[in-house]
Amino acid sequence: MDQGHPKRNPKISAAKFARLQWDPLRERKTITDYLAAALRTAIYDGQFADQEELNQVELAAFFGVSRVPIREALRQLQAEGLVQSIAHHRTVVTGLSLPELLEAVEMRAVLEAYLLRKAAAKMEKADLDRLRKLCDESDRIKDYGSQWVLKNWDFHRVLYSRSESPRIISTVERLQLNIERYARRAGNPQRLREAAEEHRQIVKALERKKVAKACSLLERHIMNTGEDIRRNRMQKPAPARKAPARRS
Repeated sequence: MDQGHPKRNPKISAAKFARLQWDPLRERKTITDYLAAALRTAIYDGQFADQEELNQVELAAFFGVSRVPIREALRQLQAEGLVQSIAHHRTVVTGLSLPELLEAVEMRAVLEAYLLRKAAAKMEKADLDRLRKLCDESDRIKDYGSQWVLKNWDFHRVLYSRSESPRIISTVERLQLNIERYARRAGNPQRLREAAEEHRQIVKALERKKVAKACSLLERHIMNTGEDIRRNRMQKPAPARKAPARRS
């Protein structure tokens, strides 16, 4: 996990919670569940930076609630490993180190390929039609915004939806959520086009009943995302140039 000084969050913006609708994990039955979902989705969406402080007073004022459900929601997120408590009852967003991220990507690649292998024999024409439609819709998306996130989630879910392995799927989706914010930070238009084309190649292999090839393509597709994240993390900002000495 990333360690360092917490980052102050001087103002809560409504934009941080604009994508609450794509929280995929659970139904929200109580105010605490709603708050946890809102914060979880904003973190996964990259709206809060690693080590950014989640100020309970500011959050309570923003949502119009007392600090009690805010604290309870933060406890949920701490149990999920998304936030951590530090000195003086402060809470910050937990970050993932590069080795942790790459391991998560590798786990997801292996598990999704396994799920697709299980699901492929049960796939129907409607599934392939849905995958092709998602590819067409993804081609019209030009950035790594929420629309891409939704289409990408849908595409991968259709691939393994017939695997009848809900616990493994839950693990995969948890891994995907943890990776998503870093993938989007590393993303660029070229990688977006490459990912869309990789989706099409997977569908073509499934159409031709080449399941082993489809699984291999899927695994490679996910590992390519990991490589993109690795390159982004390894980039170091260029050192600032010194101003030339002024002649007297």
